[in-house]
Amino acid sequence: MLELFFCNVGDGDAVLIREHSQNGPDYTVLVDTGRPYVEPQEGSLRKEAIYYLKERGVDHIDRMYLSHLHIDHIGGTMRILNAIPTKRLSALYVPPEDAEWIGPSFTSTEKPANGLLHLLNIFRDITETAKAQGTVLEPANGGVEALTERLSVETILPRTDIVERQARMFRTLYRKAPVDAAERFRVSKDRNLSSVVLRFTYAGRSILLTGDRYAVDLETERMQPCDVLKLPHHGDPKSMTPTLLKILSPQIAVISCQNDAAQKKDRPNAGIVAMLQNAVPQVLCTENKPLPTLAASTHNGICITIADDGTIACRTE
Repeated sequence: MLELFFCNVGDGDAVLIREHSQNGPDYTVLVDTGRPYVEPQEGSLRKEAIYYLKERGVDHIDRMYLSHLHIDHIGGTMRILNAIPTKRLSALYVPPEDAEWIGPSFTSTEKPANGLLHLLNIFRDITETAKAQGTVLEPANGGVEALTERLSVETILPRTDIVERQARMFRTLYRKAPVDAAERFRVSKDRNLSSVVLRFTYAGRSILLTGDRYAVDLETERMQPCDVLKLPHHGDPKSMTPTLLKILSPQIAVISCQNDAAQKKDRPNAGIVAMLQNAVPQVLCTENKPLPTLAASTHNGICITIADDGTIACRTE
């Protein structure tokens, strides 16, 4: 049996995937780690990813994937690495051995540029901690890989131009060499488009985890239908198009979002939710504000199981 647990980490992503046998969990995967700190909110059950892993008895991680460098996707990684032995960590880019802390000489006042600096320093610390603990660091490679006899994963890389531009800029920043400000800004803004997309397959069923890749960008990929879809970008207006939804045709759509009444970003977007409900049998949010077609809700998470005969079951917890 395969178990998927979409953790309620508020405005962020953390997805726990575990293959079970009669003797218990045999293989454990974690895709993204949420934020380093999740603000408590009355009426919300959200919390940091590490608490879900501990509550569910996760004592090791065979494979951790980080989809892209935004704080709501990698922020919880350090706490998890320090608490749970992790065999392998995969990301689109791995810092060079001589990567330096990017310090006070970086003087831009641009919010995206400074956000990129902050995340590169966090990512450097993550990889240094992982190496010190014996975790194998792996740059993501496209293609299909068998994780176990029954569970496989396909890694769908971003566009080549985005990958190459990001790698050049990251190397330059880590080595404290001069950078072009316009190019640095562009790379910072392209971080969502640099998300690694993962398609897991088990018992003939397909689970598509999309990071924050925008729907119009995913339309350019040769995407195949899936059974379970984690919606990109937390269900905001860029997360889905009618064209992509028709291509993917999921049976279950999951949105990782939060239920704050006042939000800086429109997540989940009412129009996107309505579009999904018209085409997808089950549409679930880890938590959400009240919407015209969906009552406000909060859960510890969404649990989906796939039996060895391919039967899918879904529940909120």
